[in-house]
Amino acid sequence: MHCSRRLLHGVFAAAILLLGPPEGLAQQEEGRIQGRVFIEGTRDPVVGAFVRADPPLFSPNGDRLQMAEPMETVTDDDGRFALTWMRSGIWNTMIMAEGYEDAQLRIEVTQRRSNACTPTKMQNCVQPIEYYMVPLKVDAEDQVESILAGLDVEETELDRAVADLGAADDAYNRQDYRTAIDGYSRLLARWPQMTTLHQDIGDAHRALAEFDAAIAAYERYRAAAPGDAAIERKIARAQLLMGDLAAARDLAAAGGDASPEDLYNLGEVAFSEGDIDAAAGWYEKSAAADPEWAPPVFKLGMVALNRGDIEGAKALFQRVVDLEPDSEEAAQAQGILAALP
Repeated sequence: MHCSRRLLHGVFAAAILLLGPPEGLAQQEEGRIQGRVFIEGTRDPVVGAFVRADPPLFSPNGDRLQMAEPMETVTDDDGRFALTWMRSGIWNTMIMAEGYEDAQLRIEVTQRRSNACTPTKMQNCVQPIEYYMVPLKVDAEDQVESILAGLDVEETELDRAVADLGAADDAYNRQDYRTAIDGYSRLLARWPQMTTLHQDIGDAHRALAEFDAAIAAYERYRAAAPGDAAIERKIARAQLLMGDLAAARDLAAAGGDASPEDLYNLGEVAFSEGDIDAAAGWYEKSAAADPEWAPPVFKLGMVALNRGDIEGAKALFQRVVDLEPDSEEAAQAQGILAALP
C-alpha cells in the first residue's frame, strides 16, 4: 500500500489565528489556535491525534516570559481541535498520532482582529489552519510481495527489493530526500512494476520545493494509475505552489480533488481579475467541500452584494456569523448586516 506524504517537514511558518479576549482580560495577552488534521493527500480526518503547543519564550516587546506552559488537547471525530486563552507570540505546534509522522507548524497568535499575513507566513492565512499527517512507511515487505510475488522472481531478489525499499523509506522518513529519490529510482529501474514509487519520488521532490520534477513524477504515476483522486490533488497543489494558477484552475475544473483552500484561492484569483461569475463558482465549490468553513461563505455574500441580491447577501452573512462568530469574517459580516436596509 502506498503511503502519501506531507508537503514539507519540520517547522513551517504559518498564518495569524486571532481571537480578542473578553473585556478586562486584554492584559493577559490570550488568543486562539484552531485547526483540522487530515491524512495527507485526502480529506479524511485524523481522530484522536495529540496536539501540543509550546508557548513563545519572549513577549512581543522582547521581554523573556516567565510561567510559559505548553497547552495540549486531542482532535475530535472530525479531526478538529481548538486551543484558547493563549498569549500573543509565536507558538510551536506539534500534532502526533500513532502510525503517522509528526506534523509541525509555527503559528503567530495575536489579539488583533485581522487576518493580515506576517513575515512568518508561508501558507495561506485562513481559519482553521490545516495540518496534514503522513502515514509512516512501514509496509515495504507487504508492498514488494503484493507487486512482485506473482512474478518469476528468486526469493533472494524479493529479499533484496524489500531491503532496498525499506532503506529508501527510512531515508525519506528522516528527511534525507536525495537518498530516498536515488533509492526509489534504482528500484524502479530494476522493477518498473513498482509504479507507486513514482509518487514517492514526486513527494520527495515536492518536499525539496522542486515542483517541476514533482509534477513530472506524479504524472508518471497518474499514467500508470488513472483515476487516482489523491494524485490529482497533489498535482493541483504543486501547480499552485509553483505559481501556475491557470494550470491549477484547469485541473480543478476538470475534477481534480482540490482542497477547500485550493478552491477558495482560485476564487480569490478570479475575483481579483474581475471575473465575478468564475469567482462565485470557485467559492461555491469551496463552501461545498467544507460547509463549516466561513471564508468562502463570506465571499459569496460579497458576490451577492455585487449582483444586487441584498436578501441573499444577508442570509450568507448571517451564515458566516453562525459558523465562526469569533472570526474576522464574522466581524465584517456583522458590520455589513448592520449597514444593510
